[in-house]
Amino acid sequence: MPSAKGVCRRPKLPVFVESEPGSLAALVELVQSIPLLSKSDAETEALEQRPAKRPRTGRSPEAICIARESVALPASAATILPENSVVSRENVGSFVALALGKSYLGNSAQSDWHLWITPRAKSRTIPGFRLGYTIRKDDLTPKLAAALRTAATQGFDPGRDGCIWAAINISICQDGAASVGIDLGIELRWNESATAWGNQTTPQQTLRNALLATWYPELPLHEGARPAVSTWSPQVFYEAAHVPNKETMDAELSSLAVPHLQASLFPFQRRAVQWLLQREGAQWCDASAEKGQGVQPYTPSRSSEPPISFVKVQDADGATFHLSPLFGIVTRDHSLFHLSQNIRGGVLAEEMGLGKTVEIAALILLHRRPEGPSQVYDPYLGQQLRATSATLIVAPSSLLDQWLSELHKHAPELRVRSYPGLKKAARTKAGEEELVADLATHDVVITTYEILRTELWSAFDKPERSTRSLRQLERIKSPLVQISWWRVCIDEAQMVENWTNNAAKLAKIIPRINAWCITGTPVKDDVEKDLRGLLTFLRFEPYASDTKVWKLLTTRDKQSFGKLFNMISMRHTKSLVRSEITIPPQRRYVITMPFSAVEEQHYQSLFKDLAASCGLDPQGNPIQEGWNPEDPSVQYAMRVALDRLRQTALHPEVGNRSRRALGQKIGPMRTVEEVLNAMLEQSDGAIRTDQRNLLALRLTRGQILAGLQRPRDALEVWEEVRTKTSDMVTECRNQLEQEIKEAQKADKRLSDEADNDEREERIALRIGEARRRLRSALEIQHRAVFFCSNAYFSIKSNADLTEPDSEEFKRLEKLETKGYDLARAIRNEILQESYGKAKELMGRLEKSARQQRFAVIPVSKSVDQTGLESRRIAEGLEHLGTALDDQSDQLDDWREYVIQLLQKPLVDEENDDVTGEEYEESTKLQDEIVVYLQVLRAAVADRQAAISGQQNNLAEHEAKVALQFAKNGEGPSPEKLVELFEIRDQIRPPFTEGDPLSSFKGLISELRGLSAKLRHDVVAGSGRATAELAIASHLLKAIQKQQTEQAKAATTMEQEVESFTDTLNARLEFYRQLQSVSDMVAEYEGAVDDAALATALRHEQTMQTGLATSESKHRYLVHLKEADTNLEEQQLCIICQSTFTVGVLTVCGHKFCKSCITLWFRAHHNCPMCKRKLQPSNLHDITLKPQGLKVRSESDHGGSNSPTQTQHAHNRKVPGIYTEFSPEKLAAIKNIELKGPCYTTKVDTLIRHILWLRTSDPGAKSIVFSQYKEFLDVLAAAFRRYRIGCTSFDKAHGITRFKEDPGTEVFLLHARAHASGLNLVNASHVFLCEPLVNTALELQAIARVDRIGQQHETTVWLYIVDGTVEESIYNLSVQRRLEHMGQSSKGKSKEAAPDQLEAGLDEANSLEMQQAQLSKLMGKDVSGEAVDKKDLWTCLFGNAARSQLEQEERLVNNPATRAFLAAEAAEERQREEA
Repeated sequence: MPSAKGVCRRPKLPVFVESEPGSLAALVELVQSIPLLSKSDAETEALEQRPAKRPRTGRSPEAICIARESVALPASAATILPENSVVSRENVGSFVALALGKSYLGNSAQSDWHLWITPRAKSRTIPGFRLGYTIRKDDLTPKLAAALRTAATQGFDPGRDGCIWAAINISICQDGAASVGIDLGIELRWNESATAWGNQTTPQQTLRNALLATWYPELPLHEGARPAVSTWSPQVFYEAAHVPNKETMDAELSSLAVPHLQASLFPFQRRAVQWLLQREGAQWCDASAEKGQGVQPYTPSRSSEPPISFVKVQDADGATFHLSPLFGIVTRDHSLFHLSQNIRGGVLAEEMGLGKTVEIAALILLHRRPEGPSQVYDPYLGQQLRATSATLIVAPSSLLDQWLSELHKHAPELRVRSYPGLKKAARTKAGEEELVADLATHDVVITTYEILRTELWSAFDKPERSTRSLRQLERIKSPLVQISWWRVCIDEAQMVENWTNNAAKLAKIIPRINAWCITGTPVKDDVEKDLRGLLTFLRFEPYASDTKVWKLLTTRDKQSFGKLFNMISMRHTKSLVRSEITIPPQRRYVITMPFSAVEEQHYQSLFKDLAASCGLDPQGNPIQEGWNPEDPSVQYAMRVALDRLRQTALHPEVGNRSRRALGQKIGPMRTVEEVLNAMLEQSDGAIRTDQRNLLALRLTRGQILAGLQRPRDALEVWEEVRTKTSDMVTECRNQLEQEIKEAQKADKRLSDEADNDEREERIALRIGEARRRLRSALEIQHRAVFFCSNAYFSIKSNADLTEPDSEEFKRLEKLETKGYDLARAIRNEILQESYGKAKELMGRLEKSARQQRFAVIPVSKSVDQTGLESRRIAEGLEHLGTALDDQSDQLDDWREYVIQLLQKPLVDEENDDVTGEEYEESTKLQDEIVVYLQVLRAAVADRQAAISGQQNNLAEHEAKVALQFAKNGEGPSPEKLVELFEIRDQIRPPFTEGDPLSSFKGLISELRGLSAKLRHDVVAGSGRATAELAIASHLLKAIQKQQTEQAKAATTMEQEVESFTDTLNARLEFYRQLQSVSDMVAEYEGAVDDAALATALRHEQTMQTGLATSESKHRYLVHLKEADTNLEEQQLCIICQSTFTVGVLTVCGHKFCKSCITLWFRAHHNCPMCKRKLQPSNLHDITLKPQGLKVRSESDHGGSNSPTQTQHAHNRKVPGIYTEFSPEKLAAIKNIELKGPCYTTKVDTLIRHILWLRTSDPGAKSIVFSQYKEFLDVLAAAFRRYRIGCTSFDKAHGITRFKEDPGTEVFLLHARAHASGLNLVNASHVFLCEPLVNTALELQAIARVDRIGQQHETTVWLYIVDGTVEESIYNLSVQRRLEHMGQSSKGKSKEAAPDQLEAGLDEANSLEMQQAQLSKLMGKDVSGEAVDKKDLWTCLFGNAARSQLEQEERLVNNPATRAFLAAEAAEERQREEA
């Protein structure tokens, strides 16, 4: 800025001036009019002259000068001031405004900038002006541009904290006699803030981003800084959480003793309690402390470090100040922000099972509220409240009983009660006051989130508003907000992650001094979404309320995030404190088991079908080219396939898709026998369907032959089909008769059984299925017989094939006639059901007409006398009766005509030949009947309205729609319908809503009113009224009688219209079926040539192959049904004389191992035993695994089949995840005899295992965990059958029952249960029913048992079915666990001791839990867990069987195999020679 006494020295800038006339002189005059004040005076003056719309502030914040910039504007030819004189003023932004914008002249990329100077406000004494200057692009530096933009946006001090503004200094110099120049100085200033709430207006945010990017580019959080991370891993929080220092704290806490605490604190728990105390402003001091041993007040030492998110920077003068890019504020004294960030409380985030409950109990016992006044002021609510030393604990409903029992166990001296909510605890104002007093006298009050959700309405004061009614309902206020709690703790705090729900809202406003979030999994998925709810409850501002600040913190500023949560959260993991705790060791066993033969067959069939639905073969190879694993439809199919296969490995009933696939619609299907029966029924149905389809294809081939003028060939084909269909029909008849007999026998037993309805429905379904099969067989037989008759006619009529009037001619004619008669009989049998139903309904109509049982519409009767006052009503009755009588005549005609149409004989009654056009011809009659029924329905509704006084809006709407369609030429018989509806309008009773004289109901209402009036007159002594009342009473009775009769008739007519409709529908169904049968024997309309014949043959061969495959499969299922229990004998291959696992069953019922029959089939296409001719489709793959249990060793998780790799796996050392189990004990489990039905492999094994525990570990309790709740339902039914006591998370008081009832041995827990925080240390065995990809799910289940307080060794049993997707999933899971163990053991010795391996596994488990996105572990489009798309193929096909070549090589080296093949070859040579 030039001195006032000096001469201006001007740089020669290539700019030009653009201004309005007189603008320069007006600017000089304005500047001269500004008083020359000191800095403080100038600021005061600026405040006084601020426009009225901007409110004044009581305090002007201190401003920090960030930077100074200046620009010299070019001289203008003018003489305004004395020669070489200068006029200067500072901070003129309240009077002068600047504007900066681009000048788009020529090339926009090289455009210059325009700077405009104008007055900020109009003046009465100084004229307005507008000065424009162009600044070349090269002369406008980034800093100068930012300064000018700031001056243009905010050119004066707004007087608010945190605002950025520019002080504009101006100097005008008269350079010589004819030149005037202007110098502008811009000082960027940033007002200091006393709070963390920065100015978040959009202009200020823009200025702040520009300032930070220009003068402090090294700082984050501004535009142009590093991009935001979309989602942080949960691990970011866990790395930030505070871990108390063991070395510095253990010595001073060695004397820490908690009075009345029954549990002994571990060292890490003492450190945790000290941290909790310090967060509440207290700490434990040992005997060496100044005030002695015990809990003393604690004041954290004042840190010289800046508060969170603040950094030290320098201003324009080199002085130091503190800037927070996160909040957008500056300050020179950061002590205020240290205090604002020191909230009381925080987040207790100990890992699951480390005793958070005990730590909170110790805190409650150690730190009570100091003595003070009974009433305290709560600044958050702004109210006087009752003070208490009580701690309020909010927990999930499922954990309420657990909190009560745990506090009673560990701190029995505490006075603890639960709060059940206002509805149960206090129903009156007096009761409310007593409740508040009672709650305040306790040490601990426990309530639930459900109570908070329902009690939000009563947490606020009654609104003050005027009401119309003087009576006020008594409003009861929640006691939770009438008490100043010493401490509020929310357990499983992740439940308030959605800070907008009712529970979170009420939790936030509950008055308290200290607040704690207790959770082992504070982050389930997303750091940004999950943690904000916790800060909202803690009232940690501005993070809780300022969305922009929170988003910046959790996406850009990881350093500040870490400092923040290191300050308010604390976490230990088991791996960190393994050496300090005394949890008994955990043993883990993997037990593999084979499927039973039935389960194996079901699983393998399903696997092939599901693999095909994914576009893959059973080995996982694409079936067609172009298969895309990234296709969403492919991924969805693979997810569904994996989910269904995992469900099937547990039990065929698990999952809706599985039940539908087995055809199970009614009742539970529990046992393997029931599954096998369902599979047999399905297989039998599939075979019958294939048979019918094959015969239908052959019939079509015969039609093609007939079209090719080869009637004899066609006849040969049709006669073959006729023969086979005769057998098929006979079989179906026998089956139907058998089902009916079984049903008759069952009827006698049902009265003694509880599930009668279920059994009756099941029997009805079986009979119905048998009827459908017979009908389908009859349809094929009808076609075959009819076509044969056609062939007889064609051959007979062809003189080249048959001589007329010859014996052959007569024979064919006789066969033709006989065939057509038989076809008619078959057709009648097919139509028997629909024909019988139609005839039955028609017979009812005929009987009703003959006996005249249709409704007789009563004739309206006129009244014989009327009074003066009742005459109007009598006339209305007369008019209404006449209209109803006119309508009744037309109704009778319509009903009689409809009855005649419905009684017209069906086609077969007239013994007419079927023309094939019966259905089409019947539609004409149908349309006529339909329109008559529509007008009848509408007319009866009109009559009902005139009787009841209520309009049938639905009937009226239907009539309007039908009429509109008819007028448009649509619908049945449109012209006839329009004609009938015109007649309906002519005879329609004149009912009008609101007119009491247009209905019987209205007339009665009018008479009742008149009678009431006349009674008053009679009491008054009026003789006329007495006479009028008598007439009115007589008239009322007459109208009521007519209304009753007319209503009864109208209701009967409505029922008649419904019966007409039923009869019509039955006739239509008969004609529809008749037409369908006729269409089956219609002329063939397809191509008739040799190519069509060849195509038909190919289709037959394909269908024949499919039928043979189905028959082989069915033969195997029948074999399973009839098989003995000696499986070892059944698994003996006849060729190689050895047992096998993978084999083949022929359609003739002989079994061979897969490799032997493959070698045999290369040279022979018959059965090695019975020599029956076989096709490849007659062979069915089977898997017969030894029914034994085995424990998977640690080296088995690699999934390798190579002998070299297997040997190498046995030799290498791997960390111990699963340990060995005694074979003797495994055999003892397997040998337990179950006296009852066989469920499935897993269910039966689990039952045996639990029964075995009764003797091997008496009194032990177990948790059974599965991701599928439906499987747990199956288990519950099986446990009840074998008298194993069980309960579940979903049962009322299930947790308490499991803990306290000795007879309840098992707790069923599924993955979707909200079981976080559940403590089940009374159990010592955890059964994992299936392996999981997301290990975090099983770790959560294990953590319910393996935690502090456990007194017994925890045993984890993982069940796997051999040869299924479960093996692939297990291998993938172990591989990842080992990877985590490798990450956690970097730098450690590979040869570690068992305790070191255990610690490594704990660390890997902690890492797994912390990295898992818990809310995404369970799938959305499937029932089970979510599986990443990159793992789908591995899970489905990672356990593919060895190649066929390896099996063949093994068997070729078998001497028995070679001997059998050689002997058979010799026998074949002998036969050929013979």
